[in-house]
Amino acid sequence: MGKRIGFQSSAILGLGMFWILWTGCLITAPIAIGADEVVFAVIDDISGPFAAQGDEAVKGAKLALEEVGNKVLGKGVKLIVRDSELKPAVAVRRFREVVEQEHPVYVYTGNSTAVQLAMMQVAEEKKTLFWANSAGDQITQAGSVNRYTFRWNSSSFTMANFAVAGFIRKFPEAKNFFAITVDYVWGHSMFEMEKVVIEKMGGKVLGNVLTPMEETDYSGAVTKALSARPDVIVINSFGSPLSKCIRTIHEFGAKQKAKVLIPSADLAFMRGVGSESLQGVYVSTDWWHEAENDFSRKFVGKYRERYNITPSHIALGGYVSLLLSLRAMERAASTEADKIICALEGYKYDGPSGKEEIRAFDHQVTHPIVLGVGKRPGEKKYEDDYLEIISSGAIYRTYEQNPVVWKVKLPCDK
Repeated sequence: MGKRIGFQSSAILGLGMFWILWTGCLITAPIAIGADEVVFAVIDDISGPFAAQGDEAVKGAKLALEEVGNKVLGKGVKLIVRDSELKPAVAVRRFREVVEQEHPVYVYTGNSTAVQLAMMQVAEEKKTLFWANSAGDQITQAGSVNRYTFRWNSSSFTMANFAVAGFIRKFPEAKNFFAITVDYVWGHSMFEMEKVVIEKMGGKVLGNVLTPMEETDYSGAVTKALSARPDVIVINSFGSPLSKCIRTIHEFGAKQKAKVLIPSADLAFMRGVGSESLQGVYVSTDWWHEAENDFSRKFVGKYRERYNITPSHIALGGYVSLLLSLRAMERAASTEADKIICALEGYKYDGPSGKEEIRAFDHQVTHPIVLGVGKRPGEKKYEDDYLEIISSGAIYRTYEQNPVVWKVKLPCDK
């Protein structure tokens, strides 16, 4: 009797262990359709202050997939979109859910350095190709960048050393600067980079007022800036917070008292505030839709035809990041992350800004950015003709300035 009970107990225990292992495999194993379908994901701000930018990134990604016939390596493709809510914890949770449930070969996000820094850790842990297209220095900086993360957008270092420095060279008499900075990771990074450049070129930063992301009333910040009597007011902000700030600048007549410089902005912001508020404001952006090259002309034409609107550099970022990854998959003949990364590193191509390169040592794509000035309403030749471009170029950190050491080693390493 004792032996019989022992046998039954062992059998039940064995079946229980089998059930745990089997259901565990169901939870962690790749979904069967993965063999015939390649999954891509965009996890971005869809409902928050950068929702317009998130929508553009999704449109850019869809266009890239349509351009290759919604197929790669002979397999169909699937695009998944999730809302990060512009919150690191939410973005990380969505990233994990998507990777564990859908097994994407590519994940993209384009807003908030804080969000992206959190997501980068998941990308490395899950060994998932990740494109993080915000301007925070940390994204491709030694000590924070990892082997699975790439960026097409330029960094705050580039914006400061090209756009801010270019503005100072254009107006050498401008010596005193005051900043209005959104209180989050990129805002702090941008201010620190521009402060170094301003002081190096003989200028002085009179002050910097920090504004919360959810700020609705910028009258106090603008009043404080004007009371310092600066030659230049620099606005380190983006999305809807930037729109609210520049409208207040216009309403207070601040442009008649000081020059205004925005180191990073996009077309959605310009549409939101209009030419009256934007005229005379100096603006830097990663790319402008009038770029004279085949890549840009084709992209702008296809985007306008598909969505009946002009693309910004945000839409371009969603498009070109995915297109480069698709090309890398074809060259590698694989959807495995390690092989795609090897195909991306050091890749040179004719892109939206001309000759571009994905640097192997830090995964930063090098390309020129532009500095322009807002046109008066009567100067515009068409609806989205907001800027007169006055210069184009870029300065990126060298390997000596940014000595990245990869923790993950790949077969393509020499």
